[in-house]
Amino acid sequence: TAVVVCPQSASAAEQLDAERFDIVIKSGRIVDGSGSPWYRGDVGIRDGKIVKIGRIDAARAKKVIDAKGLIVAPGFVDMMGQTATPILRDSRAGLNLLRQGITTINAGEGVSAAPLNAADDRYAGWQSMAEYFQLLDLKGLPVNVAQTVGHTQVRRLVIGDVDRRPTPEELGRMQALVREAMQAGATGVSTALIYPPAIYASTEEIAALCKVAGESGGRYYTHMRNEGDQLLEAIDEALEIGAAGGTPVHIFHLKAAGRQNWGKIPLAIARIKAARATGQQVTADIYPYINNGLGIAAFIHPRHFSRGRDSLRKRLRDADLRKQIRREMEGSEKWENWYRHTGSDWSKVVVGSTTDSRYSKLVGRDLAAIAKSVGEDPWDTFFNLVASGAFVMPETMTEANKMLLMREEFISFCTDVGPAGGGGSRIASHPR
Repeated sequence: TAVVVCPQSASAAEQLDAERFDIVIKSGRIVDGSGSPWYRGDVGIRDGKIVKIGRIDAARAKKVIDAKGLIVAPGFVDMMGQTATPILRDSRAGLNLLRQGITTINAGEGVSAAPLNAADDRYAGWQSMAEYFQLLDLKGLPVNVAQTVGHTQVRRLVIGDVDRRPTPEELGRMQALVREAMQAGATGVSTALIYPPAIYASTEEIAALCKVAGESGGRYYTHMRNEGDQLLEAIDEALEIGAAGGTPVHIFHLKAAGRQNWGKIPLAIARIKAARATGQQVTADIYPYINNGLGIAAFIHPRHFSRGRDSLRKRLRDADLRKQIRREMEGSEKWENWYRHTGSDWSKVVVGSTTDSRYSKLVGRDLAAIAKSVGEDPWDTFFNLVASGAFVMPETMTEANKMLLMREEFISFCTDVGPAGGGGSRIASHPR
């Protein structure tokens, strides 16, 4: 004989009250994020939480949103949202994210909002990661934020922008900064290895910092050392750093830049799948757009930044140096040559932002068109834009590879832009 014990039945009034909702979203195509096919249904919300999905009587809701013909989905995660700092300056920043369904950003790409020091010209009222997080909490955020600690950030604080390796004492100080950030709640170490001074760092230096992040369960997030001619070697280095540091690896905006490298994407996928098959945790994201975005100074060989970015900008007035840089960009030397990745075509380089008044009204056009408009040689326009710290969007990728990558289960998505929309935001806009 079986004895079945039933819970006490709720009264009809209690059941009726439990079926009341603040908001009901009716008749949408629900894509729930589980990987299952979409299905049509209603979503009931009470006290800011989803409490029912299914068929819901609209009469039970204070407010009804008709989603017929629309998709209803959880908030999207932007795996590379750069920074939450614009939100501190202007409460309207972040609307660009919310309007496309993004409710969480992963911030920090080599450079991070913290740590800072009071002598730094980027000092903004906080120094440690804990202080930065506290200010974000006090301000109130329109989106959720996960924050990495940037390798570039701690390297600059300890060593500066120069081309050299840290001493053992300096490496220890860098590790201490990472440890403080991780204890405050950072999610891992991030790198941007095509930009000085990060480009000067050895694999061992980065692994030493990742090992500290791994102590707290952190990850290694990387804009890899190369995204074109040495793409596969860069993936190998990222995997090596993750293994040496004892951290999972996430590759920011995986791509093959330059027509000569487009055929490498299947090989890149195979490299990552092989590592995953051995048990190594490896993931990547992409932005579904064929123009990348970077500071135009990245077009110049990194050797010219060995004395710092400001030093190079001053030296760019030298006509002989300009000729040398042009020869390097037009040559075949193996380095991350973004000019070559565009097919050596200035019409493939869209200017996203510049502080140079000669060009600021022409933002959104390609460099060749801007040069023609102001009556300049495109190379002169290029060097002037470098001096202004311009942001550009070179077309270097192919739609076929984007679609190939989207099919992989280890791929997620990013904008690589961050919060904008506020008057105080200095983040350049980008179609992606």
